[in-house]
Parts: sequence; structure tokens; C-alpha cells
Amino acid sequence: MAMGKALQRDVVTPGFRIAAQTAAEMPAVRAFNARMRAANAGADFLLADQPNAVRPPGRPVPAIEWTKYVVLDQDDEARGGFLLMTQPLWIGGEVKPGANYQAPLSEGIRDPRFGMVGLHMLKHLQRQWPLAFAVGMGGMDRPLPRLLLAAGWTVNAVPFFFYVVSPARVVRELRVLRTRPALRLAARAAAATSAAWAGVTALQWRAWNADRRSGVELERIDRWGPWADALWERTRGASIFAVVRDRATLDALYPLGDRRYLAFAARRGGEIVGWAVALDTQMRDHSHFGDLRVATILDAQALPDAAAPLAGALRRELSRGGADLIVTNQSHDVWRRAMRDAGFLSGPSNYLFAMSKPLARAVGEAPARVHVTRGDGDGRIHL
Repeated sequence: MAMGKALQRDVVTPGFRIAAQTAAEMPAVRAFNARMRAANAGADFLLADQPNAVRPPGRPVPAIEWTKYVVLDQDDEARGGFLLMTQPLWIGGEVKPGANYQAPLSEGIRDPRFGMVGLHMLKHLQRQWPLAFAVGMGGMDRPLPRLLLAAGWTVNAVPFFFYVVSPARVVRELRVLRTRPALRLAARAAAATSAAWAGVTALQWRAWNADRRSGVELERIDRWGPWADALWERTRGASIFAVVRDRATLDALYPLGDRRYLAFAARRGGEIVGWAVALDTQMRDHSHFGDLRVATILDAQALPDAAAPLAGALRRELSRGGADLIVTNQSHDVWRRAMRDAGFLSGPSNYLFAMSKPLARAVGEAPARVHVTRGDGDGRIHL
């Protein structure tokens, strides 16, 4: 599917134009970043300081393409920018081109004269890519979800699931337990006794049943094979909306030459019935996880009756690997049930999924069949 529309050179809006970053825009981008640093902005509030790669003539358009855009004013000064991830979407039984709106940034956060830059970027997105979505965003109180809601988008939290492998360490390290004196005292007491282990084990009792009826074996893989296409064909009908998860898009999303990705095929009786991708990260003074070793289930696809056994097998595999805590975000009803059946607990989620108005109309009244995971967000490799 041709996705080259994402590389349209520039679009003029009142007072601003939006351009795909080339070498010509880099002085303006670097000046923007210098102004943001002077205003004590963090690394999250800087534009990418490299231009887009140029695709050689004759090379086919990839299944997924990332394009960096910059917003320039009438003096060719950069005032914001965003990253656009264009990819094929599965919507209501058809494959259609869509766009994942990532990392929008406006100089309006330091200078109110540019407060409308965010709206200009959003209008550009909606004109060029009506089937657009955004994932992550850090909670409903953040500026981007508030802007999207005001523009008529549908915004919902993607359910969060977790499994505690090392209760004492988790109680000791989780930053949320340090926010109040009473919680700190309780956390220390639990970590010093068997209370943490006993309490968490009681809550995660489903894991014992899941372990007795798995029937699925995991195999570590280092490449995506033709079986991924076959599995996608067999499973896509269960979703009203999903990013296409065939072999080509999996190669782009999760290149297994990158050893950070832990990828597994799930076999049952010799047949591949699912797959999963995870990260295993040793945190260092993390704002949420302290010094925990956190395994993140980024993505998974399976036959519906294999989802829960796969989730259980993956929990065991990541636990044996040394993780203190296993986390994931899953929106589809099949995977929500699978995580609960595998012993995972649910908690508050600040991981959001936003749909443009045309996309929300296409999804209709079937939100339980929307398949969005942690892997659909822009921060998956930073975990």
C-alpha cells in the first residue's frame, strides 16, 4: 500500500507552514532547541536534530514510515513540530492508510504568542490523514489529550495490567508508595516481613490455575517468518480496529536484529498459534519504578483460545528471566481476559488511545474489539 503521502513537502496555514524536515530546516530546528534549553525545557521538549532520511529512487515505500515535521513561521523560524508514523490499519474488515500522531511540540509552552501552533499541527494532520490516532500521552490532564478532546476526538485509557514477581522489592521501589508518610511506613513494614509476599500471592491466585492448563510452549525467535502472515490472516477478524500486524509491519515495528526485543512464537501441538514481544529493562532511579527490573509485554497476537495460555507462558518466561515486575497495556477484550486469567492484576492507566472523528465513526460501538497495545505508542523502546 502506498503511504508516500506522508512525505508531502509542506503545507501552508495562516502564519505558518509545515514541512518535512530536510537539511534546509536544520538551522531553524537547532535554534528552536536552543531556545527551549534556555527555558529549562527537558529532553522531551526538543525537536529531532536530524533531517528525514531520503528514500533512494525506485525503492518501494515501506509498510511503516516515520516522518519528522517542523512548523515554520513567516520568518522561517521553527515554532514546533511532530513525528508522523504512517501505517496500514485494519478497520472494519478492510486495510486502509492511517497515521499515528506522535510527539507534537509547540513553542507555546514557553511563549504564549505561539499558543496556536498545536492547533495548526492538528488541523494539518486531520486534513492529510483523516484516519489518525494517538497513543500514550501520559494521562487525561496533559495538554495533548485535552486538545484532542476539544477537537472532537475520542480519548480513552488503555487498561493497565501488572504481575508482581518480587513483592518485597516492588513494595520497596515503587515511587507511588513514597508519596505519603503513611504509605512509606507501610511499604517498609511489608518489605521487611512476609506480608508483601502473602498479600500479592493471594491477589494473583489465578496464576496457579493458569499454570496447570497452559498447553502452550514458547520458542524464542530471531526473525519474523511467513507464519506471521498466516496468523494475521487467521486472527484479524476478531478486531474492529488494529494496526496491521503482518510480517512486513512486524519487521518495521520490532526488528529482531535489535536485541532489546524479546520475541516469542507460541506453539501448541507443533502449530504456531500466537506470538509476543517484550522488553526486559533494568531501571535506574526511574520516576515510577525506581531500581526495579521491569519486563514490558509490548505486543501479542494469538488465536482467541490461545491468548490466555500464551499470557501465562509469557509470565512464567519473564519471571524466570529475573524481572521483578511485569507490565502491559491491552485494550481488546480477548487480551484483557487473557491477562486476568494468567494472574495479572489491573491498575489505573495513564496510557491513552485517541481516535480522530472519522476513525471513531469507523470503529462505531465496538470498543472491546479495538486492539491497541503498549507497542503502538511512541515510547516503547525507552522503557
